[in-house]
Amino acid sequence: MKIYGFLNREYEPPAPFIKILFTSENLNIRKFLNLCIDTGASSTIILDKDARYLGLNLKYLKKAEKRIGGVGGLIDVYFIKDAKIIFRTEDGTHHEEKLNLLVGVHEMEKLTEEERALVTRLPSLLGRDIIGKFKFIFEEKEQIVLLESEN
Repeated sequence: MKIYGFLNREYEPPAPFIKILFTSENLNIRKFLNLCIDTGASSTIILDKDARYLGLNLKYLKKAEKRIGGVGGLIDVYFIKDAKIIFRTEDGTHHEEKLNLLVGVHEMEKLTEEERALVTRLPSLLGRDIIGKFKFIFEEKEQIVLLESEN
């Protein structure tokens, strides 16, 4: 099975991304997202910009006991327990992954204007919890972004 991604040229250098359909029955959400494929991220996470796009109300999500760190400092993390991400495969079929999806939000009021501008541009990430289930091929010169599995 092959799942092709794309190079997002909004970033310099261009970054590997993949289009997914995100669903949560409990939250009544079914929307497309573009995730940055990030081998440095241990877990797949929805960040501020996409949390707003999805209309997530954090009151309805379970808060993690620990905060996580990354660009923009420490952030509170929440879980979407019934999350599914659905990929379109090369042959037009769909491949589904169920996961406890993380949602990370920054405390904007504690950030400088420059930091807020950066944080609001951060993409959501496809992390190693999902990448590790595939062979990940990224060849920038050949413009290949590919998740591949024998299933």
